[in-house]
Amino acid sequence: MKPAHAILFVLGLATLVGIFSQHCQARERQENRRDIWAEDESRRPRWGHQRPELTKEMIEHIMKDLQEKDPAKARELIRLREQDPEKFEAELREHGREEFGRVIRERMEARRQRMEVEYVEWLEKNYPQDAQELARLKTEDPRLYISKFEHSLRRYGRIFEASKENPELAEVLKEDLELKKRRDELLRKIDQASSEQEKQALMMQLEEAVSNRYDLIVRRKQIAYKQLLAKLEKLKQQIKESNDEITKWTDEEFKAGNVKERVRYLIGKVSRFRWD
Repeated sequence: MKPAHAILFVLGLATLVGIFSQHCQARERQENRRDIWAEDESRRPRWGHQRPELTKEMIEHIMKDLQEKDPAKARELIRLREQDPEKFEAELREHGREEFGRVIRERMEARRQRMEVEYVEWLEKNYPQDAQELARLKTEDPRLYISKFEHSLRRYGRIFEASKENPELAEVLKEDLELKKRRDELLRKIDQASSEQEKQALMMQLEEAVSNRYDLIVRRKQIAYKQLLAKLEKLKQQIKESNDEITKWTDEEFKAGNVKERVRYLIGKVSRFRWD
């Protein structure tokens, strides 16, 4: 790759990170429930980043760096780590901002690369011509590749996501996309029809396509309904478990045992001999 192209490609990848972070917002848009024909926005995959977990390795790395820069603060955090783990984690995040920033950037980039690979692999199986075009542009014109990749996500992103979460919905969305193409093609032909007879024949085809789309929209809503029922059952189970836990924790005997156990733990922590 030429140096100029390499620079463009790196810049393009940075742009993709911004594109992917918008996918989560796009996915949350509600459909217009008053009109069954409302064209819902293309929902693209949620490729945002997650808050990094404090691993043992990361904690040791930050503490070592802090011992070199601020030994007194490091000793304070060592004590806090034993007395109040939650506060220790909050303090550590505050003093390890640079390290966390690096971790977040690395995880975002790794996630972006992984999702890009998954999406392209899916595209090769389902829309091979589109995948071939993207592969060509990635080496020949990185800037145009970014633009085409974003367009591809707008077009197929929701189907891609559904293929992982709900294959039945993915098939409905694929069929719906083809029907929308067919509808638009028929509308162009009707507009260009040279005779009334030709226009009437095209109108019959359009009515059939629209009727089929109506059925698909109803199927899509039926699938969404089944998903809501499943979520409701899960929520009911969570409510039951939460209620059972509250009942258990409000028992006076259970409370007394836990209070004594906690006091013994706290006394044991305080009475330990400290060398620092």
